[in-house]
Amino acid sequence: MMDPSLPLMYDWVKRTRERLFEYTEALPNEVYVQNQPSLPASSLRDIHVHVADMYLWWIGRYCLGVEPYQRHLTALPPSQVATHAARTAAIITLEREETLRLQDVAAVRAKFLEVDALMEQAFATFDRLDHPFEVIRASGRPTKVTQRWALVSNMTHEFHHKGQMLAFGRALGYPLPEDIETDMALP
Repeated sequence: MMDPSLPLMYDWVKRTRERLFEYTEALPNEVYVQNQPSLPASSLRDIHVHVADMYLWWIGRYCLGVEPYQRHLTALPPSQVATHAARTAAIITLEREETLRLQDVAAVRAKFLEVDALMEQAFATFDRLDHPFEVIRASGRPTKVTQRWALVSNMTHEFHHKGQMLAFGRALGYPLPEDIETDMALP
């Protein structure tokens, strides 16, 4: 049975995410997508997309068995997806190509709609929140997790990167306006 606090927490995350979208929409688009040598993920957009991709990996692939980029993977020669490492490398390449296609905040918003749909699916189907199971991570390392851990981990991961984005935005000369609050949305 789903813990009702988890969908509630995710609603707070989505409302907080909306504030970050308001901030990034106020930036010049070239600032949002421009590669910045001082940023670990190349651009503010890349960090934003990375957050969405991690939901797709952890909730989609590892917890729900929904393979990211499945349609694209089936079009590849079998040798390019024959092993875990090869399949993972192909997915990472596809992720990078998609990230570069997302040329503005509106496109990144659309990607987060995919995340929201996946989270709704998780909230509707997860029924063993604290039962450990093993996943094989992108690195090939087996790791024991739970459904609850995957949900909470992704939510906190999003806040970690939200903070990075705001700090980088300030460093690039775009401080957060005083009328936008990006801490956790109030209940």
